[in-house]
Amino acid sequence: MRRKQLDDQLFQPPTPAATMSRQHAMPLATDQEEQWFQDGWDCFDSGRFWHAHEAWEDLWNALKRRSAPLHEVRLVQGLIQTAALLYHHERKNTNGVLKQWIKLEPKLSGWVTAWGIDVRTHLEAISHYHGDVNKWLLVAGDAQLPKA
Repeated sequence: MRRKQLDDQLFQPPTPAATMSRQHAMPLATDQEEQWFQDGWDCFDSGRFWHAHEAWEDLWNALKRRSAPLHEVRLVQGLIQTAALLYHHERKNTNGVLKQWIKLEPKLSGWVTAWGIDVRTHLEAISHYHGDVNKWLLVAGDAQLPKA
């Protein structure tokens, strides 16, 4: 019970920037989790957002099964939703982009870095795709996960 209370305190929805430094991800627990994470990253960086979504969804389910800290589960869910946002952006699906942004922004805003990703920079970059709705000037396939 104490662990869950700590995890709930560590994850904060979008609030002042001071909360950003509170988020900390433990190393992934298994080689398989690391593989799903890396597969998702590789797919994301090559513009295969559906495949990134699928790889990270496997990781997300594994984290939930082993009762990983909630803020880490939400981090992975935010990455999945980022891939979905870009998938919708490629298809000029306004509602899809807007809905994914609303879901992912609070999950990623409490992070600075995690598992080698500069999450803060990533969220800022993705915000430009959210702002590009109905203009469609940006190319989703140009998105890359920034390294920490």
